[in-house]
Amino acid sequence: MKPTLCPPVMAVLLSAALVFPAFSDDDDPDAKARSDRPASIQKSEPESRSAAAVRMTAEQQKASGLTVEVLNALTFHPEIMAYGKVVDIQPLLALHVRYQTAGTEAEIANAAVELAQKNRNRLTTLHREDIVASRDLAQAEAQYQADRAKLEAARRLMREIRHEARQAWGDELTRIAFDGESRLFQDFLSRSRVLLLIALPSGQSLPPDKRSLFVARENDRSAAHRAELISPAPKTDDLVQGETFFFHAPSDRLRAGMRVNAWLPTSGEPLIGIAMPLSAIVWHAGKPWAYRQSDDRTFIRTEITAYREHADFWFVDHGFAAGDKIVVTGGQLLLSEEFRGNIPDEDDD
Repeated sequence: MKPTLCPPVMAVLLSAALVFPAFSDDDDPDAKARSDRPASIQKSEPESRSAAAVRMTAEQQKASGLTVEVLNALTFHPEIMAYGKVVDIQPLLALHVRYQTAGTEAEIANAAVELAQKNRNRLTTLHREDIVASRDLAQAEAQYQADRAKLEAARRLMREIRHEARQAWGDELTRIAFDGESRLFQDFLSRSRVLLLIALPSGQSLPPDKRSLFVARENDRSAAHRAELISPAPKTDDLVQGETFFFHAPSDRLRAGMRVNAWLPTSGEPLIGIAMPLSAIVWHAGKPWAYRQSDDRTFIRTEITAYREHADFWFVDHGFAAGDKIVVTGGQLLLSEEFRGNIPDEDDD
């Protein structure tokens, strides 16, 4: 399920915002001279959630290519991120062919048994009337027993193939492949749909009411297709040691052996927050931050403390609000400017 954007709401003022004297370039005769100077910096508590403020004039912002976007409110439906792969059904198809062949042999053997039984019954009646010799009756009995053995062997082979399939593919997929003309199995053969093995993260289970999820290549949530549940899988994934399930999905851009991302909607209530653009995120000290614009010239680096990663944005429900102005181009430059003041001059003793 895709997140839905809500209209922007009023900006929330930062309680830790830094206050600077207010003035305009027109009132200050030295404004042009200052526009050529490095951005000024005033720091608050180091490495706090609002760590430092960087000031840039409009001219400096334009020269640096700084761009700002207003954050929009976002209603986010929580999802469990999972991984999977497109399964090659060739081994299942091979079992299907073996099962069909054994079934044909069983049908032939069954027909032979019915014929041999009729012949034995007929000769038994004739033997009672002394019309045929005991030797003929014995031969008919032997033929009947031989045909019965062939029939039992064919049926035993069918059971063994079915057990083998159930061990590798589970009961439901075995039924789909072996019992009658399944439409889904025909879709697998025609490659209009593909079989998926989805592995949930360790400790996660598939809710009983969930029968579908969304899958896509290359973590592209916007291009995800709905996949429908088939059954639990008897084997785990090589890479993700969690519970595994078989799903089927349209074959669009999916090929056997491909790894896919999966998104399983949870049953929790929707969350309200904002969509943080990936381009706004800067990393420092192993933590993600974003520069929030507090006035026309001031940008405050603020830690992103709670987030959920998405394909093309982060969902954030703490520390930021709809209406906040966030630097989406030039955040790394602001980070460099912020810490340039910490580098001592070579002439300093």
